[in-house]
Amino acid sequence: MEEVIFALSSPPPPAPLVLLRLDGTEATARFIDLMVESPPRRAEDLLPRIPLRVNLTWDADAPPTPAVAVVWKRGSSWTGNEGVEVALPGTPAILDGILARLEQVGARPATPGEFTRRAFLNGRIDLSRAESVAALIEAEDRTAVAAVRRVLEGEMARQIGSAAAKLLEVLAMLEAGLDFSEQEVESPGSQQARVLLEPVLADLDQMLGARSAGSVAGAIPRILLWGRPNAGKSSLLNALTGEALAIVDAAAGTTTDAVRGLLMESGREVEILDLPGDREAQGEVESRALERARDVVDADDPIVWVIDGSRDAAEIEQERASLPEEWRSRVRPVLTQCDRERFVDPQFLPEASRVSSKSGEGIDALRQHLVAWSARSAGQQRSDALRFNARQWQLVSTCRDRLSVAIVQADAGPELLVEDLKDALRHLEEVTGESTPEDVLDLIFSRFCLGK
Repeated sequence: MEEVIFALSSPPPPAPLVLLRLDGTEATARFIDLMVESPPRRAEDLLPRIPLRVNLTWDADAPPTPAVAVVWKRGSSWTGNEGVEVALPGTPAILDGILARLEQVGARPATPGEFTRRAFLNGRIDLSRAESVAALIEAEDRTAVAAVRRVLEGEMARQIGSAAAKLLEVLAMLEAGLDFSEQEVESPGSQQARVLLEPVLADLDQMLGARSAGSVAGAIPRILLWGRPNAGKSSLLNALTGEALAIVDAAAGTTTDAVRGLLMESGREVEILDLPGDREAQGEVESRALERARDVVDADDPIVWVIDGSRDAAEIEQERASLPEEWRSRVRPVLTQCDRERFVDPQFLPEASRVSSKSGEGIDALRQHLVAWSARSAGQQRSDALRFNARQWQLVSTCRDRLSVAIVQADAGPELLVEDLKDALRHLEEVTGESTPEDVLDLIFSRFCLGK
C-alpha cells in the first residue's frame, strides 16, 4: 500500500494555472475530501482519464476555487499507482490552502524524485530512463533535449539489454558445460568463447566511443589518487606529471591536503588530485582534512586506487573488500613499486597497472591509459550523442574493462571465465537498475526536484 503523496509538477506560483499531482493508494479518496459537493462523490464514481470540473475547499472562510481534475486508476498512471492530476488557479494563497488541506486529510508532500522512483520500483521505467528525467530538466538546448529523449524512449536500455543478453548467453553455455560435463555437454573452448565475446566488447566500445569528452564544455577532466598511507600516491603524482609537486617521505601521512597536478599527453590535459591517505585521524585538523578528502572521493570522479605492490596479497585483498560498494564501478587499481624484489605474483589482480615511480617502469603506459580513460567521461549537456551520466558511464566502462580481461585470460579455464563474466554482467545490470544497491538508488533520486 503506497501512502498518498503530492507535489507541484509545474513552475511555482504566481501563475495563471498550476498543476498538482497526487499519487498513491486512495489518492482519489483524498482528493474527494477536498471537493465541495452534496452529496459527496465516491471514488468509484469518478471516471478515469476524463477531465472533471470540480470546486475545492482551500479556506473555511473563502468561497471554493474551481479546478479541473483527471483521475488515473492503478496501472494506468505514469508511476503505475492510483493518481490524480489537478489544474487550479496559481494564486499562492489558494495553493497554500489546498496543500494544507491535503496534509490535514492524510496525504504528505513528496520528497525529491519520489514520483520517478515509484515509477522505477513499479517497473514502469528502467533506471537509465529514470535518471534521464533529471537530465532533461538540466538540458540547455534542443540537441541536449533530443539526446535525453532517446534515453527516455529506451534506446540506452535496448543497447545495454542487447549486450547483457549476449553475455548471459555465453555465461549459460559455460555453466552448462561445467554443471553437466558428465552428460557430454561441452563448454565452449577458450577460442570459441573469444569469438562469442569480442562482438560484445566491440558494442561496448562503440557505446563509450560515441560519447563527447568533458562533463562540461571546456572543462578539464579529473582523476583522484586514493589509497593507504605510503602506498606511493605522492611519488606517482610526481612521476605522472614530471614535477616535484608532492612531498615524498618514508613517514606515513605526509600528505594532509589535496595536491593538484596537470597530466598532459597527446595534446590532452587531465587534472590529477593526490588525496591524503586513508587512515585514522590524529587530531582535529587532520580529521577535517580527511573528511574533505572523503567528500571529494564520494563524488563522481574516476579513482586510481594506489596499492603498494610489495605488500602481502592477502592484505591487498582485505583492502579491496573494504572499498565502498558505490566506488567500485569507478576504481582502477595501480600496483606501485614493481622494481622491488618482493612484489606480488604477476597473476594477482591482473586488471591492475604495474608501475615504478622510481625507475619509471610503466609510467608512460599508465599516463596514456589515464588520458584515454578520462576522455570517456560523463559527456556534455550540449551533446546530441546518446547520453550517459557519470554513474552510467563508469559502470559501462568497468564492464568493458572486465570483459577485456576475461577475453585475454580465457585460457585460464571456464571456471574463472564464468566469474569474470558474472562480474561484467553485474555492472551492466546496474545501469538499468536490475541489480542496483538501495543506497545508490537513494543518492540518484535525491538529486531530483520536487514533483518529478
